[in-house]
Amino acid sequence: MIVNRRSEQDRGCLACMASVPCASLIAWIIMLVGIGGFTASMIIGVRRLREMLADPDWMYMMEDVTIGICVSVVVVGTFLLVVASLSSGKNSRHVFSTTKKNAFGRSLNIVCLIFAYTFHVVWLLICCALTLPLFLLILLRILYEEYAVECINLQNYGFPNKEPICDDRLYLFWTQGKENLICFGATFVSAVLVAISMVHFLIAIGANYKHLKETVFATYNAYNHNDVDDVRVSRNSLLETKM
Repeated sequence: MIVNRRSEQDRGCLACMASVPCASLIAWIIMLVGIGGFTASMIIGVRRLREMLADPDWMYMMEDVTIGICVSVVVVGTFLLVVASLSSGKNSRHVFSTTKKNAFGRSLNIVCLIFAYTFHVVWLLICCALTLPLFLLILLRILYEEYAVECINLQNYGFPNKEPICDDRLYLFWTQGKENLICFGATFVSAVLVAISMVHFLIAIGANYKHLKETVFATYNAYNHNDVDDVRVSRNSLLETKM
């Protein structure tokens, strides 16, 4: 009997894992890849940028802000995946079986839509902000390689450095900038991946909300056998979503 119980529990665990919707799982994986790349490349890029700009005080908080943003996104993304798993397929019929539970599930999906849309806008703004250091580093490379400038005054670009950078210091500055260009390029690509994952979550959550809403009509139409149109709607609404 103990073996049978364990086997039943194992089958239940595997069935639960298999019920995770594919679209939301793909969005979650894309989000994790983007967050991992963003955190690593951003922290390395900020540290090297501090070395390039003579260790400015205003950049010390960038690492803590980056870690805080990434942790919050991972938590929210995992929450979106859990809600999507409960709102799709067979899970929705068990978890949100009654009318009140269905209303709660739809409200929960609306909250998830707000979270996903907000984070999508935030990451689009982060992508726009990352274009500034990319532009400045590309400009540095063009000035050094194409125009062969001998000195660069960072005050002309809004930085507080008082002395111009010349000769050997300029070569070292260009070498650090070339390495940092790779870091911020990877940071930009990672931020784009996170923004794309939020679009995936928006599509999946929208489909789950529609599925829960149609399930309400299916429940009502189950008690109405006279109206053919209602029965037709009921059959359509019983289709399972895998989002």
